[in-house]
Order: sequence, then C-alpha cells, then structure tokens
Amino acid sequence: MAANPCGHDWVVDITQQEDELGLDRALINAVTELEGFSRFAIYINKFFKPGLPARLLNRDSVIEELSEHEVNELIEKVSRNKIRISRNYGYVSTYVPIYFMGNVIGVLVIESEKELSERVSMLAIYMLNIYANQVSLLYKSQLDPLTELLNRQTFDKKVIEIASEASLHTKELDSKYRHWYLAIVDIDYFKRVNDNYGHVIGDEVILLVAQLLKNNFRIEDYVFRYGGEEFAVLFQASDELDARKALNRFRGCVAEYPFPQVGNLTVSSGFMPVYEFEMVASLVQKADQALYHSKNSGRNCVTAYSELDIQQSQPLDDDSIELF
Repeated sequence: MAANPCGHDWVVDITQQEDELGLDRALINAVTELEGFSRFAIYINKFFKPGLPARLLNRDSVIEELSEHEVNELIEKVSRNKIRISRNYGYVSTYVPIYFMGNVIGVLVIESEKELSERVSMLAIYMLNIYANQVSLLYKSQLDPLTELLNRQTFDKKVIEIASEASLHTKELDSKYRHWYLAIVDIDYFKRVNDNYGHVIGDEVILLVAQLLKNNFRIEDYVFRYGGEEFAVLFQASDELDARKALNRFRGCVAEYPFPQVGNLTVSSGFMPVYEFEMVASLVQKADQALYHSKNSGRNCVTAYSELDIQQSQPLDDDSIELF
C-alpha cells in the first residue's frame, strides 16, 4: 500500500463497519489498494461451517467466476498448503486462504504479472483474518438471545437488501430462477401456553419452534424472531407452490412435535413473493394480511397473499386475543 504503508487506515475502516455490506466494501477497497495486482476475486463462506458454499464477494470481478465445486477444491488445497501459487498463460495466480478459528472459510484469488512479494501476501492474510473476525462479531450482534435466530433489528436491513436485489430479476420469471419469499409465522393460541404453564415453558416452546424452523429451511435462507411468538422467514423457492410446500412441511413438523408439558401445538403462516422493491412496512403488511386469513380460517394452515380478496378482508374473529 503505497499511500498507507502501515495499514492503519484499512484496519480502522474494516473494524468500524456496523453492517455486512459496508464491511464487504471495506475489505474490497483494502485489497484493491494492495500493490502488484489489479485482478482479484474473494470467495467466503459467511456461515462459518465446513461444506457450505463460499460465495463471490466482489461481483464485479473481471476474473471469471468459479463454480461451487471449483471453489470447494481451492479451499481444500489452501487448507493443506496455505498460500498456493500457479502459473498459467503468462500470469501468476495466487490463492490466499481466509482463516477463522483455525478453519479455512474462503479464498482470495489474485492474478498478477509477477509473483507477489511476501509482504503483500502476509498483509493480504492479515486483512482477510481481521475481516473474518468482524463478520463473526457482526453476525453474533444480529442474533436474538433466546432463540439465536436473527433479530428484528436485522430483519429490516435484510428485507431491503433482498428486495433491491430481487428488483433486478423481475423479468426472469421462469423455473430456472429461484425467487425470494417472505413468510410471517405465528404460534397458534400461544397466550394460553403462558397462562396455563407459565413463561418459562412459553420460552421453551418458542425455542423449540425456532429450532424446527432452522431445521426445515436451508442455511442460505434467513429466519428471524420477529417478536414474541412471531417469526419471519426470507427464503427462496422456484414458485408459489414450492414456497407453500416448504411452509406446509414446517407446519406439519410443528403439529407432530410433542412439546414437553404442553403436548401438541400448531402454527399459522402467511407469505408473499418479493419480486420488486417495496417498503419493508408494505411487504410485512401483505404477509400479515395472509397470516390473519390463516388465523380466521381455523389456524394451522398456510395462506398466500395472492389468494386474498383484499376488499373483503376481515379482522381476527373470536375468543382468542393474540398479539401479532
């Protein structure tokens, strides 16, 4: 780094970031400032678990994107040999591992005319390690303390991010492209659980439902504790039928689960696609309307927003006052 030989500026820039996108940009900017190359691609597994895919961080990289299999092979090689160097077609390829807690969770791919100096290679490793540590700290700050699902504060940011991304694909409505869906899920008659068994058992029910949610959706999906006994899920499906199947699969798992002391419980949900940019409040309102329809239809069911006749939507019926 010619302008910043000590590296203090990029350390401050990376460690002061409070959101994932800002953190990613800070790393990309820091790597860009390294001397001796201009072509690079960063792949990282932000879930910190072996076997899960490492995604390309700098989407505008001029280096051709590698397949998931190719990235996994690279990660395995750098795990054994640390920095790996190869020479192809007149340029040098350098593969720098991204470490976290002793495991390699990603790789920085660099293409240059000459072999990188040891100083630049070591500085790159240092950058990547600090970044990985910050990603971990940021992720932990986004978790609900009871369920370890993502928290409500993280929800708004993630919906905006996904809705903005989805707006780029509004014309790609074919089976080859998986679409994002937002679902709001609520535990039926949860107030009765607290009234009859106390809040300790109520918290245990919330924890167990949260675990079932995590088990029934992919690691790439986003599951939130939205508030109280209510959850939100941002997940991908090929179409509305596929999305309904995923939610019904989870609903069935809950209905069959023997909750300690309480016995059987059910959940209701409402969902809608996230095809184009909308305000978070608007998206949530529509998913909530579908949820209300499920509640009014006897509970223990799944409703898509597309099914609703909005002109005739009714408030919750009945005997049970529930907080949404």
